[in-house]
Amino acid sequence: MAYWLKAEGRESDIAVSTRVRIARNLAGMPFPHRIRGTNKVPKVKEPIKKAFLRPGMDFSLIEMKSLSPVEKTRLVEQHIISKDLAASEDGAVVLSPDEAVSVMIMEEDHFRLQAIKGGFDPEGTFEACRELEKMLGKEAEYAFDHKLGYLTACPTNVGTGLRVSVMLHLKALAMSGTLQSALSSFSRFGVTARGMYGEGTSAGADMYQISNQITLGLREEDIVKNISTVVKSLIEKERDVRRILYKSNKLEIEDKVMRAYGLLRYAKKINTEEAMEYLSWLNMGMGMGIVQPCTQDALYNLVMDIMPAMLAAEGGTAAERDKARAELIKKTFV
Repeated sequence: MAYWLKAEGRESDIAVSTRVRIARNLAGMPFPHRIRGTNKVPKVKEPIKKAFLRPGMDFSLIEMKSLSPVEKTRLVEQHIISKDLAASEDGAVVLSPDEAVSVMIMEEDHFRLQAIKGGFDPEGTFEACRELEKMLGKEAEYAFDHKLGYLTACPTNVGTGLRVSVMLHLKALAMSGTLQSALSSFSRFGVTARGMYGEGTSAGADMYQISNQITLGLREEDIVKNISTVVKSLIEKERDVRRILYKSNKLEIEDKVMRAYGLLRYAKKINTEEAMEYLSWLNMGMGMGIVQPCTQDALYNLVMDIMPAMLAAEGGTAAERDKARAELIKKTFV
């Protein structure tokens, strides 16, 4: 389960989580793709150890080379690390006990600092990530240009190095075919929508990551404000469309929700794609007040816990995982 998911998350009927990531690099040190496999890698990790692994701190350091493929995939599925970091032999991650804050080391940049919270909280999540960045900044001199700002391996991150994203469940907007027009109306804010696991991934369970595209020429506070403005509006639009759909198709909506609930609760086996589709319907039904089989955070945890790598210990074959997935879902609803 994701320890950072809490029942009291704001707007949790639609907002799954808020994540803030800050990219930083060491001054005078080549970017990760230039130093992989060299004796410069330990030098990148030195300030990390001084900042987070000193006596009295409760962070842990996990080297990617010490993990099995399944363990790496689990961290990806829990939104703790990226696929790129999982593939890096030199990579590592520093984690807090609740996994709410972390630092990816030797990914695309030397450091990717991250904070994540359940629900909708761009301001609070940004403050948590900025505190992390200040802690590391006491031990590391960041690569910085007075005209451009913070320097990063990818030009699209130059400037603030800041990415703010909120994962939203936009079932009604997707169903009605109005999601793209809703997103395009906010183009002036420089935001984009990605799939559940970032760029190039699909929107499993109708969940979309809404994040900023622009990091240069804006203050960090303005980026946070823009995302907050867009997400608040999307949440309201999603609720409006839900009300319209429910008013005009009450019986059909209730039937879809209750069928999804019945299949999830009583299925003996279920694959990932089926489970995600039914959980999406159930989640919308919970938000509409049609059914309440569990708490919102329990359902969002379930979305992550039914992923193949999370169930790998329950069986080596797809059929065994499908059976274990059905059992896990059933336990959640009891």
